[in-house]
Amino acid sequence: MSAPEPRELTPRPDPPPGLSRLRRRLADRPDFRDALLAGIAGTPGPGGPLGGRLDVAGDPTVVTAAELWSRVADSVAAYTELTAGERYLGTAQDWTDLRRTTDLLGHRPTQRAAARGWIRCTTDSGASPLVPAGTRVQAPGTATSAAQTFEVVTDTQLRADWADLTVTAVPAPQPPPGRALRLLTDPGFGAGDRVALVAEKPSGYVPMPSTWWDWLGWMSIVYTLYTSNLSLRAVVTVTKKSDDLGAFLVTTDRVLTGLLAPVSGTTYAAYRVRARLSLAHRLSKLSYVNSSGAAATAAVSYPGEAAPVGAGHLLVTDASAASPGMNILVANSYGAFVTTVKSVSGVDWSVAPGTRHHVGRIELTDPLPTGQQDENIEILLVDQRVVAQHHELPPLAPGGTRLRVHPRPAEVPTRIAVRTTAGWELADCSRDAGDTTDDVGGMLLVLGAGLTGTAAKAPATANLVPIRHGETHRGPLTVTDGGTVVPGPVTADVDPAGRVTDSLTVRVGGVAYDEVDSLYGRDPAAPVFTTRLAADGRLVLRFGAEAVRGEVTATWRVGGGLVGELDATRIDTLLGSVRGVRKIAGVGRTTGAADQEDPLRMRRAAAARIRALDRAVSVDDLADLALGVPGTSHSVAWRGAGPAGCPCGGVGLHVASLRFGDTGVRAPLAAELASLAGYLDARRDTSVGLCVCAGVPSGLTATLTVTADPRRDPVTVREAVRAALLDPAGPLAPRPRDLGVPVDASDVLAVAQAVTGVVGVVALSVTSGLRAPSAAEAAIGRTPAERYELLSLTAVTVQ
Repeated sequence: MSAPEPRELTPRPDPPPGLSRLRRRLADRPDFRDALLAGIAGTPGPGGPLGGRLDVAGDPTVVTAAELWSRVADSVAAYTELTAGERYLGTAQDWTDLRRTTDLLGHRPTQRAAARGWIRCTTDSGASPLVPAGTRVQAPGTATSAAQTFEVVTDTQLRADWADLTVTAVPAPQPPPGRALRLLTDPGFGAGDRVALVAEKPSGYVPMPSTWWDWLGWMSIVYTLYTSNLSLRAVVTVTKKSDDLGAFLVTTDRVLTGLLAPVSGTTYAAYRVRARLSLAHRLSKLSYVNSSGAAATAAVSYPGEAAPVGAGHLLVTDASAASPGMNILVANSYGAFVTTVKSVSGVDWSVAPGTRHHVGRIELTDPLPTGQQDENIEILLVDQRVVAQHHELPPLAPGGTRLRVHPRPAEVPTRIAVRTTAGWELADCSRDAGDTTDDVGGMLLVLGAGLTGTAAKAPATANLVPIRHGETHRGPLTVTDGGTVVPGPVTADVDPAGRVTDSLTVRVGGVAYDEVDSLYGRDPAAPVFTTRLAADGRLVLRFGAEAVRGEVTATWRVGGGLVGELDATRIDTLLGSVRGVRKIAGVGRTTGAADQEDPLRMRRAAAARIRALDRAVSVDDLADLALGVPGTSHSVAWRGAGPAGCPCGGVGLHVASLRFGDTGVRAPLAAELASLAGYLDARRDTSVGLCVCAGVPSGLTATLTVTADPRRDPVTVREAVRAALLDPAGPLAPRPRDLGVPVDASDVLAVAQAVTGVVGVVALSVTSGLRAPSAAEAAIGRTPAERYELLSLTAVTVQ
């Protein structure tokens, strides 16, 4: 305590800008005391000023009286300072006072926003249950976190054919590795069938496609182009036919690798053999002993009778297996030819002079090529042509967006969960343009975003249900003097367009009332109400003077906040039961949550609101509008190149943002970026392209060597320096900083040297962010930041 010293009061200077607490009191207690003593000493009396006849500063009674009155003055000054500070946006300390100030700027602080996520449902075999809205599921509590309850957002119909799916990548044409041939369409083969394998090379060569879905059109072209450039490779026997994820796995008695080896321009066809026909033969030469006693031969002719092989016919020993329209394959060492049977008849045909047998005559639709007009041929009655192309079902690689699901669902799902090497992953999906109904065992889907893990014949499901954090409460409300309080914290929801919707619905006498911003100018009996958010998350409702004409009931959800953002795999408990649903499990992470606005965020959002006025005219307006989305902690807008991996991948108009997380600041996820994009699109000219991307939080590590005051414990001093640099509310923490602002050595030194006991900082080094400092920046101790990068200290070593 300073010694009393009578002196005139010198008012303190006006407070400078940028204060977090307003400092505008006239003086403090000692100054008031001394000024009061000076006033007493200068009081005129009969013998002159009182101070000339009395030791004012030395009289205990006078000093005590002055001390007491100075305390009164100090209390009044402190109260005046405090109340004045509560009227300014930057210095208000009480949440409710700050909310009143932001109300004047047209900003309503947002309440807790609920996290959203997805669960996958395991259903009874063949069941297609309906999961009603409001069904509760829960993530049980752990040693470090409480149980969290979620509710189903909307009635969701599950489908039996969306359960127990299997995922692979798009089938890839490959040579068969062994005895088996995997076909995507049913060839009609069965165990015991004999199959003719034919190599084809069209005379009008068309290059083979590289993707399997082009095979359908390519095969029709090939079928019309090929002539006699065919060859019979082998006739194999089918030993087994089985289902392989909707494909048909045909196993034969021979290794097919060499028979169906890949040759440029050559394809292979398979024909099921219905019958093998024997060509009719007859005596063509007669042996005899001539007059000289030597053996001799003479050609035998059959005038007027057809040859066994002609350009348009074949004579066979038995044609009972043939009928018009059947396919017939004729092959020899020169090649093969496939056509159809035009007609079948029987003829008596000489097999030797004077000996006639009844044989079958098969007329051909197309004439035989010259190479096959030979009696040394093989004749097979065959079924329709089947492309003998083997397909592998490869694993879906990380980042892949095209996949095949088995079995083929009757209805295309809009979302699918796949168990990859990274766990269960969720993605939007739609039918791939290359999908064809010929693949009866599977469907091709294209994902909205690639998966991070590998999926090799991976389990999958499209029976997914949307959930949101919180529990629904219902009950009557007691209205007093036109107002009532809804216990909370009351949860809000953020839809995919970024709009905040209150979970509260109010009915008066069974009639639904609408929420409005203000009752000003409205009919006192209008069926409307207003809400004001309290510091503890409760909602204060106000009605018109004549609006309450019956029982007031309400429905609202309690919960929300960052505690709802968690690994969704923790959600594994169904509270209650849903007929047909055996169990549930979460997929991915729950996202989109936000805590109720704290003073720091309220100040930023209110200032941004008054700058942008809820519309985007300039680039800066986009950054200000982004701060209006619950959970957004930082934002920046610019024209130029975007960050690595941004959706546009180019140069243009960008908005980058970061979000609050349960452990600090994090990059937004895809669903959160989509919500932000929808929010901005509703407030800007969408004819101008805009890329909404994630900012990059970069944690820096600082290493300091400090000199401590020898009168203090150096370990304590070093710990104090470390605590000051890592203070979550300090100037080097993520929340108070802005995107694109560098960290200078002076920023670190200012915090470290302000710690009691620090004499000086001997050495300082700070790691880099995305960009290494240039020589000029390194010379001044600057750690540069990209415009979309947030630099903050996350680790400190003090020596």
